[in-house]
Amino acid sequence: MSGETLFEVQQQWGMQPVQLTALRSAVLPEDIPITSVHIVALYGGRVLVVCDRRGLFGYPGGRLEPAESWEAALDRELYEEAAAHLNPGYHLFATMRIECLARIPGKVYAYPPVTCMGFYAGTVRSLEPIRRDPAGIVASRSLFTLEDCRRNMQTHDLILLREGLIALARNPQTRRQAARFLRCEDVELGSVLRAMREEHL
Repeated sequence: MSGETLFEVQQQWGMQPVQLTALRSAVLPEDIPITSVHIVALYGGRVLVVCDRRGLFGYPGGRLEPAESWEAALDRELYEEAAAHLNPGYHLFATMRIECLARIPGKVYAYPPVTCMGFYAGTVRSLEPIRRDPAGIVASRSLFTLEDCRRNMQTHDLILLREGLIALARNPQTRRQAARFLRCEDVELGSVLRAMREEHL
């Protein structure tokens, strides 16, 4: 995996200690298994987020099923977790290396100690009434403003939001939606995103 490092953070995923290393990237690595895909997606001037059973907010997405493409996984997970339908044309903007820092006795590991997840940026075409997540992980769906994100999301998720917005601003088809989310004019978008970088958002 190569690209500019966006952040490194250690977390506990249940009992599992992991190190997460996010890199700016427009391609998925070929030497590490891709286990999950997620998306920073805008809808109606807000960003789509989901809340898990612990009360933590994040971006919708999830694991690839056996022999499933990342495109099919992203569409399926968005529908299962958030009852959302994506517009075509979403783009990869970051990859996140996941390293298991210790093996838990008795736990069966389906993947090697280092895997990767992909982060995409795009827009939502439509939302249906929310339903129960088949995996039982997601408890609710929300549409957040930037202020909501700053109040409720972890720092590394704010960095992913910033990078997703940068990717959306580069695309003529989604640039206006990024400006709407940031409540600025199209011509101001570049300077607003530069300010977000300087804030280390």
